[in-house]
Amino acid sequence: MFRSKFLLIFLLMVTLSSVLPASESILKQGRALQRERKFDEALQLYKNGLKQNPTEDLYVEAGALLGKMQKYENAETVLEKGLQDFAESKSLRNLLALIKIRKGDKAKAKALLEEVLAKDPENGFAKKWLAKVDAGDVDDADQETAASQDVKPAQASSGSSITGTVSTGAYRVDSSLSKDEQKALAVKLYQEMMDLEKWELDSFKELHRKVIEKCPLTDQAEESCWRLSNLYLLGEDPPDFQNVIEVLEHLLKQYPNTPLMPDAKNRLLVSYQQSGQMDKVVTLYEELFTLDPDPIDEKVFMVRALEFADALSAVGRTSDAQLWYQKIIERDDGKDSLEARVARERLSAGQ
Repeated sequence: MFRSKFLLIFLLMVTLSSVLPASESILKQGRALQRERKFDEALQLYKNGLKQNPTEDLYVEAGALLGKMQKYENAETVLEKGLQDFAESKSLRNLLALIKIRKGDKAKAKALLEEVLAKDPENGFAKKWLAKVDAGDVDDADQETAASQDVKPAQASSGSSITGTVSTGAYRVDSSLSKDEQKALAVKLYQEMMDLEKWELDSFKELHRKVIEKCPLTDQAEESCWRLSNLYLLGEDPPDFQNVIEVLEHLLKQYPNTPLMPDAKNRLLVSYQQSGQMDKVVTLYEELFTLDPDPIDEKVFMVRALEFADALSAVGRTSDAQLWYQKIIERDDGKDSLEARVARERLSAGQ
C-alpha cells in the first residue's frame, strides 16, 4: 500500500517520542538548535543536561559541538570528565583523540586510539586515524574533517565546487570518471562510512552526497539517495523535509526505473504535505489515481481520495475537490466512515 507502511512507522515514531528519556529529548533539541546555527544555545542545553543526568551521548554531543566551535580546551575538559563517568567508552576516546589531533598533540592522540584498538581491534575510526597519525598526514586529513562539520556559515556541502558537471536540481552529477572508476570510488567512500562513529552525522551526509554526485553510474548512488533521505528524515528533529524532497526528486529524475520508486514516492508525498507543497501533492495523486484508479483495499482508496481532495481544495481547484468529496460519500454507501463524514463537512463548508 502506498501510505500504510510509512504511516505505521510514523505512528511508531510518535509513540516512542512521547516516552523518550530526558537526555534523548535534550539531544534532539540541541541538534535542532545547531542546524539553526544557535551553537551557544545548544551548548548550554547540553551543559544543563550533563548537570542533571550525565549520559555518554550527551558528553559526546557536547564535546563534538565544542570541537566544531574550535573550543578545543573546553572540549578536552568535557570529554575527559566524560571518560571519568564512562571509562569504557570508545566513542569518547575516539572523539578526544580527534580533539588532540586538532590541537597538534599527536602523541596523546595516538595513545588514546591505541587504547580503543586494544579493546576493539576492528574499530574502524581508531584504525583510520591511527594510520593517519603514523603516516604523518593528519594535518590535511584534519582540515578535511573540520570542513565537513559545517562550522562556518560560508562552508557548505552542496557540491557546488565540482566542475564539468550536470545539474539535476540541488545535485550536480559528475560523470568524468569511467564506470569502473566510479565503482571503485563508491566502494572507497562506503568503506569510509563504515569507519565513522555514529555521532559523525555531517560526515555521513557529506560522503553519501559524494557517492551521489561522483558515482552516478553505480548502484551505491541510488542507495545513497535513500540513505541520505533517511538521515534527513529520521536523524533530524524536526525532520528536514526540504532536503528529503531534494534528494528523492533527484533519485526519481536520475533513476526513473529504480526499485525504490514506490517507497520514494510515498516519502515524497508525506514530505510535500508536511512542507505545504500541495501542488506537488496534487501531481503525485493525479499520477497515482491514473496508475491505480480503484485500489482493492477500500480504506486505501478512502484515505487517498480524501487527501487528494484536500490538496485540490488547497490549490484552488474547488470544483475538482468537490467531485472527489462526492466520490468518497458515494463509495462509503452509508457506512458513515470517518472519511465520508469529513467529506460531507467539506462539501457543506463549500470547499
